[in-house]
Amino acid sequence: MLDIFDKKLEKINGFETNNVKILYYDLPKNYSGDYKSYSYTRFCTILSGYKHVTLNNNRKFTYTNNNYLLLPSNSKVHMDIEVNTKAVVFELNDELVSDVFDKIDLEEETKEVVKSTNNYFLGQNKHNISEDINNIFMASKSNDKNSFFLIDLYAQKLVYDLIQHKATHHILNANSSHPIYIALKYINENIESNINIKQLANDLNMSESNFSHLFKKITGIKPVQYIKDKKLELALQYLRNDSVTEVAFNLGYSNISYFIKIFREKYNMTPKQYKLNYYEKI
Repeated sequence: MLDIFDKKLEKINGFETNNVKILYYDLPKNYSGDYKSYSYTRFCTILSGYKHVTLNNNRKFTYTNNNYLLLPSNSKVHMDIEVNTKAVVFELNDELVSDVFDKIDLEEETKEVVKSTNNYFLGQNKHNISEDINNIFMASKSNDKNSFFLIDLYAQKLVYDLIQHKATHHILNANSSHPIYIALKYINENIESNINIKQLANDLNMSESNFSHLFKKITGIKPVQYIKDKKLELALQYLRNDSVTEVAFNLGYSNISYFIKIFREKYNMTPKQYKLNYYEKI
């Protein structure tokens, strides 16, 4: 658990080192408001109280002082506060995140396909995470001339402990300059278009073979498979309102028979059967 809140934390609002910026919030009862994460990943934690959150206008959840919330850059958050709530945010520098990823050796079981459907991670403030938060707080309040060094050190440890949760990887790497994460961002933002892998590799100053090899090393699958999987996941959503032909064309498949074939291979039913099953359930 976190140390008991004290007034000294108010003084660290806006405290910034090379790797992390600390922001403190004292939110009154019945407060409603919006904020946005800008350039950096945000690690948010509550000292007392709780928040009802609507993220990017669609995902709703509540979190308390037992949780931390990890947000990528450019996230829009609406919060409704029912009780007096005190919260602290750590803005994590991209270079810090990249440096930790580059220096550590991830175990094979820690690696997974990079997913971008979830645009947040809600974890628990326990064990190492809670200890990291307290260490950053204590160093921030210290008059030690080496406090900046200690905060950056503890911030590295925080990122290291966050990495142990596989689901945080795509969030922590959202702003990465690594070519594969740039490619993932491009693919997810243009998934309805025809994506030319050779051209994408060329834009990243890589050969197609080197790009595909590195992509698979990081994500676990080849880029062509990743693109197909993402399109078919989106197809499930579109089929609820649109015809099979409309969905195929909207996802860049001019050959309807091919679209039906790969859909059946993935979901063991045709798109038409999926539509019928969906309407039977509602």
